[in-house]
Amino acid sequence: TWHRDHLIDPRSVVPESVMPPYKFLAEKDLDYSDIVARMKTQHTVGVPYTADEIANAKKDLEAQADPFSTDAVGLRARYGAKVVNRDFDGDPNKISEMDALVAYLQMLGTLVDFKSYKAQAPENQR
Repeated sequence: TWHRDHLIDPRSVVPESVMPPYKFLAEKDLDYSDIVARMKTQHTVGVPYTADEIANAKKDLEAQADPFSTDAVGLRARYGAKVVNRDFDGDPNKISEMDALVAYLQMLGTLVDFKSYKAQAPENQR
């Protein structure tokens, strides 16, 4: 994917990039053993996670990183049709920190309402 390639070797995708490479993220296993506790804490301080999302956090994380997951139906039921489940880092045998980062970056793209975005508006000009 573009995101994976850009994180591994930014200049291979954007020649003028000054971003350093983040290849090590693909080599580092994601520690999500405490994902439920983290989400409970975030809920306590106002993040609007539902009890169902918290209870299924570990299963949903694993389903999101596995394109063949049988839990993908539940994942979509909780997070909507825009959620992507696939192997984000190119290594289907593990869930890496790169999987997590690419999944997050791609999720951010789903938050944009392109119907209401006005490309020609002065505040969107660069």
